[in-house]
Amino acid sequence: MKKKIAAGIVVSLLITTSVNVFATDTTKYKNQINENNSKLNELTEEKKEIQDRKSEINSELKKVIEEINALSNEVSLLNNNISNKEAGIAQKVLDIQAMESRIIELEEDIKVQNEEIRGQEEELAIQEGILSDRVRAAYKFNSFGSIIFTLLESTSIVDFTERLMFIEKMAAKDREVMDIIDGIILDLEERRTELEVSKQESEAVKVKLDTEKTELENEKAALENEKAAVTNKLSEQKTLEDQKRSLIANMTQEEQELASSIGDIMDENAALEAEIQKVIREAEERARREEEAKKKEEANNSSSGSVVSSSGYVRPTSGRISSPYGYRIHPIYGVRRMHTGVDYAAPSGTPVVSIKSGTVILRKYNSSYGNYIIVDHGGGVSSLYAHLSGFAISYGQSVKQGQTIGYVGSTGASTGPHLHFEIRINGQHTNPANYVR
Repeated sequence: MKKKIAAGIVVSLLITTSVNVFATDTTKYKNQINENNSKLNELTEEKKEIQDRKSEINSELKKVIEEINALSNEVSLLNNNISNKEAGIAQKVLDIQAMESRIIELEEDIKVQNEEIRGQEEELAIQEGILSDRVRAAYKFNSFGSIIFTLLESTSIVDFTERLMFIEKMAAKDREVMDIIDGIILDLEERRTELEVSKQESEAVKVKLDTEKTELENEKAALENEKAAVTNKLSEQKTLEDQKRSLIANMTQEEQELASSIGDIMDENAALEAEIQKVIREAEERARREEEAKKKEEANNSSSGSVVSSSGYVRPTSGRISSPYGYRIHPIYGVRRMHTGVDYAAPSGTPVVSIKSGTVILRKYNSSYGNYIIVDHGGGVSSLYAHLSGFAISYGQSVKQGQTIGYVGSTGASTGPHLHFEIRINGQHTNPANYVR
């Protein structure tokens, strides 16, 4: 009898020690989990902010591209206008050069005509001088009386004839001088008329040349304004292109930060999973030792060592199975991944119950599972309930089979209200359909 009492005391001490150690370890992990939860919440919020900013950048980038396209069209129109104006200016330059050449020709013609006129005026002066001298001489000596007197003094018919012929030659000479004078006067009038026409044409060409030069200067100024407009437009385009590159660079950097944050979350999740498995293994080992101690105590107190086991597992919640255990295309990440449990589609707030009696060894949040619970049922068996909208139990609490432990939700990486349910054997996931229908 004393040996049985002593054995009971030893078992009680082992159980008490095991519980104390479990409580110490779980408190430490709980603090670490709470700290990690805060970090994960921050990363989740940061991820949302980056996604919102990325959406804004995409909108800004689309606007920049539209503005660049509009500017490109404006630049094309300006370039066409400049090409047309340059062609017009080139033609005006040719016209001005032709006018300048014509002015030079006219000035040369005017110079030659002036020289010819001066020569004819000098010849006219000479002929007029000759005629004037003869007129004065005839007046002085009474030319008509002298002619008669000369003829009367003739000594013979021959002499008379010779005298008469001489007189006729003198008269013909006078007529010739007068004809020359008349011709010179007529030619001078024609040349003076031509000179006046040349001068008028020269003046008209000069006026037109001045007009063309003024128009050319105006068109050149307009062309400079057009070119300045093109330069400004191109500068705006360059600014927009720089803005576009800056936006793309910022987007790339934020995407890298997002990828880094996601990687950090995944690393953190992996570390937490390792901690979870470690806690499960430790809890299972403690449960195993406690079970052995109980069996040993019962063997000492009874001739029969059998232990009555539970009648099995109950369904964790109502609703249909929307996604079974096994490989699938992840509904959020779009990649083929192992689905480590089954999903029950149910309205948000639907009660979730423990499939079997056990101890709550985890009650926490992460970005993948959202709010989730792990219950250790002993014998290496544990169950996981994820994406909960809320909890109905506390960490370290003992729960009974069928007891409500939480409520269906859509927290974490979820596309809608449902329960993600897992059964783990010695820390490794297995198909829940083998245990729960």
